[in-house]
Amino acid sequence: MHRTAACFLALACIAAPAFGNDRIRLETPVPFVEGHEIEDEIISHCGIQEDFTSALVRELRRVANPEPAPIEDMAGRVLKVEIVDAVWGGNWFIGQDQTIRVRGALYQDGERLAGFEGIMSGREAGLPQSGCYSMKTRFRALTWYIKRWLRDPVDGARIGLQA
Repeated sequence: MHRTAACFLALACIAAPAFGNDRIRLETPVPFVEGHEIEDEIISHCGIQEDFTSALVRELRRVANPEPAPIEDMAGRVLKVEIVDAVWGGNWFIGQDQTIRVRGALYQDGERLAGFEGIMSGREAGLPQSGCYSMKTRFRALTWYIKRWLRDPVDGARIGLQA
């Protein structure tokens, strides 16, 4: 009986690295798309890049390992997500209109498997909260949609909510 247990343990130790490699490699920090038109004030004052990256890492902690960008070898499964747009108009008194957009693609050994476009938009009327807080909340909400998309990555999917 002890030999059977020892064999099972040995096989488990040999197979464990293979199962560990099945995790997705997540490129971090999440970059802005080249040529974006996001206002510098939103980037510097709100910290959306840092907050979105940490929220995405936290949401995908069971399926992905964060790795510093750029991931150049593209071995295994790699998820690349980019911030496309962040637009904010109004104020807490008259209401705020916000739209954020991200995009991402899942690769397997360098070959693109599927991609998505994520959008969260809406209007918040008369809430006494900062626009940065609202924007960060929308980015965090998108991480949930990205996690759901990874369960069944369909190419060309549009995820998120539009008001």
